[in-house]
Amino acid sequence: MADFSASVDLGDVIPEALSNENLAKEMVKAGQEILERAIKNNAQKYKRTGAMVNSVKSKTPSINKNGDIVGNVSFTGKDKNGMSNSQKALWLDYGTKHIDGTAFVRSAVKSSEGAVLRAMEQVFNQKAKV
Repeated sequence: MADFSASVDLGDVIPEALSNENLAKEMVKAGQEILERAIKNNAQKYKRTGAMVNSVKSKTPSINKNGDIVGNVSFTGKDKNGMSNSQKALWLDYGTKHIDGTAFVRSAVKSSEGAVLRAMEQVFNQKAKV
């Protein structure tokens, strides 16, 4: 399975968030929602059946073994022919020896970076006790 992810060190952006695990998870979730929409929007050009767009899902933020809050937006399931949507997305994004890649996931990550950070900051400003 191929996962596409972006990483932001919350300590660099807003150090106070690290002391409140639930707040940090809410912030990451807000960022994931923005990224999920951006990837789905870019995946629209591959909407012959809808399987690619509908397979983009966010998972609940979790804590990894290093104690970092981690969010995940990935392609799940398979298309009607049994091909893994994550594998298909990887091929479409990076290309193969037979087709050129289109970077639709990478461009979604890059173009939504500012909006992701703003969404996270908005959650922080609404919920943090500063």
